[in-house]
Amino acid sequence: MKVLLLGAGASKSYAQSPTGVSMPVAKDFFKTYKQLAIAENPWVLIGDLLQYLKRYCGVSVFDFQNYNRDIEKLHSEIEEKLLNKINQKQPSDRFSEELHIYFKAYTELIFLFTSVLNEIQNGPVSETHLNLAKWLRNEDVVLSFNWDTLMERALAETTAWNCFEGYYVQPVSVYQNKWIETQSIIPENQEFPTIVKLHGSTNWLTAAPFIGHGGMETTQAEALDRFCVYESTVDPYPTYDGRFMPGYEKFSYGYYPVNLPLEGKSAPDGKLMVRLIQSEPFRPAGTGPKDGLVSIPLIIPPVKNKSYNYFGDLFRNLWQKAEESLVTAEDIVLIGYSFPETDYQSDRLFKNAFSKRNTMPRIFIVNPEAQKIKDRFMYTFGIDEHHLFTYNEYLSSTFDLNRFDQEKQN
Repeated sequence: MKVLLLGAGASKSYAQSPTGVSMPVAKDFFKTYKQLAIAENPWVLIGDLLQYLKRYCGVSVFDFQNYNRDIEKLHSEIEEKLLNKINQKQPSDRFSEELHIYFKAYTELIFLFTSVLNEIQNGPVSETHLNLAKWLRNEDVVLSFNWDTLMERALAETTAWNCFEGYYVQPVSVYQNKWIETQSIIPENQEFPTIVKLHGSTNWLTAAPFIGHGGMETTQAEALDRFCVYESTVDPYPTYDGRFMPGYEKFSYGYYPVNLPLEGKSAPDGKLMVRLIQSEPFRPAGTGPKDGLVSIPLIIPPVKNKSYNYFGDLFRNLWQKAEESLVTAEDIVLIGYSFPETDYQSDRLFKNAFSKRNTMPRIFIVNPEAQKIKDRFMYTFGIDEHHLFTYNEYLSSTFDLNRFDQEKQN
């Protein structure tokens, strides 16, 4: 059995986007965003982010045209301020104007981040990922630190992989032009590789959060490890203010995701739950359905302190599966993953897994900085140099995956 571990560099190889833009990395995210049509779309919300940048970073609206700070550092900074404010002892501080600026800027970045990926991946199935899907065997496991859906599209194209069973963790419902409950699907014992998405996915959905008396809360009455998955639609789906946007391939959608079929929280006794939608003349009204619980992409954003526990056991189960896979894999292939500064959890993942092994795996590293990663495996994780193979390049559609097998034979 082998483990295929995908980082941002694997998605960077997608060169078929109709936008003509490549997937961003942290340091060029805002530059990438401004190259996309969504940068001119009035439904794409950045007002509170701009307010944050102006008030706390001295970046004016006009300066934002050239703004290109590393999104991991910006998002981490906002998250730290948000959490510090939520944890203030004085209740009045927890409902301050500052808190709401932090909260709205934080959530706007989640939507913006997801929207950029959706726009770029909204094209033909990735040739690079098709090659990977054909190379994998049924027993193999894909560990992905990426939020995009390039790998699942490729697997769905070449195998019986599906959203109901293919993610290891099972969603409550999958949207295929309507919500289909997972429990209504009869398993067919079809075999295909499993995808374990360690930071969530652009097409995973949960209920929108809000600031309540307990800090950041959710409108979802059910446990937060109960999530939904979006696959595809033909008809306009229900979404926030009816702002459905057509023209998207499977596993991608416009800025606003589909509303959820989940039960929302009831208001406390003697109170009402209300939702306000601000009407603005420069922002056209949506014409689609509005029923259901307003959703937000279920991703762990690229921040320093990742809130895995917020979603109950969901990510604990995913990371446990990842560790088990790394313990048993004969071959581990890392493509485009460079151990970012904000991914402390990945260091622990490898240390824990390798400490439980009786044998050393073969590790193949495809990365322009492969030597640096090789050194990490040697000096941090204790892997013998003879078990490490490096390829100092980005993965592309012309990369010969048979090179890995040839290395084993030599």
